[in-house]
Formats: sequence, structure tokens, C-alpha cells
Amino acid sequence: MLIATWIVTGILAAFNLLAGAGKAFTPWKQLSQKMPWTQSTGKGLAYLAAWAEIVGAIGAIVPLILAHTIAEWEWAGAVSFAAVVGLTLIQVLAIGVHVARKEFSGLVVNVVLLLLGVASAVLIALS
Repeated sequence: MLIATWIVTGILAAFNLLAGAGKAFTPWKQLSQKMPWTQSTGKGLAYLAAWAEIVGAIGAIVPLILAHTIAEWEWAGAVSFAAVVGLTLIQVLAIGVHVARKEFSGLVVNVVLLLLGVASAVLIALS
């Protein structure tokens, strides 16, 4: 079960890190053209979401590593769980924004990340 936890959480963290960095380090003019949803959410919320994905990805994987490699750091697994729940919540909100804007083409990625987040949270809770 631990191997499955590492794999699922690692994939979730990698995708969120890449997605967040892709948004966080793109100038606003390019980002607003590349991702139309940012025009309705605004600059601040778009970059907040990007940095939340980056911090959440780091928070999902690093404490999990510490919890399973350092004695008496088992508590760090709770931090990973919280980060994964946060990443999952971001996807729920993203799906809401895309559905409200009738942007259905990108929903597959959001749904996959949502399912990975749920699976990761369950696996972390069980490990």
C-alpha cells in the first residue's frame, strides 16, 4: 500500500507542480491569452491558484517522505494529507469555474487530478 501511496501522491504532486509553475512564471499578458478563465478571475486569483498548486505539491510529497524516513516524524503524514486535500479542493473550484464559463475541453485534466487527489488522500489516511 505504501508503494501505491508514493506513486499516486508523486504523480499528483508532479502534475500540480508543473501546472502551478506554468502559471506562476508566465507573464500576465501571455497567461490571460493562453488561459481565458484568468480574464474572469483576475490576476491576483490566477497567481494565487498557481502558487497554491506549487506549495500544495511540495506539501504533499516532502512531509510524506519525512514521515516514512525519519523516526518520530509520523505526524508529518498529516501535513501531506492536508496538502492533498487542498490540491483536491483546488480542482473542485477549477471544475466549477470551467463549467460556469462553459469551457468543457479542459475538464478531463481537472477531473483526473481530482480523482488522483481523492485516491492520494485515501492512501495517505490508510498508510
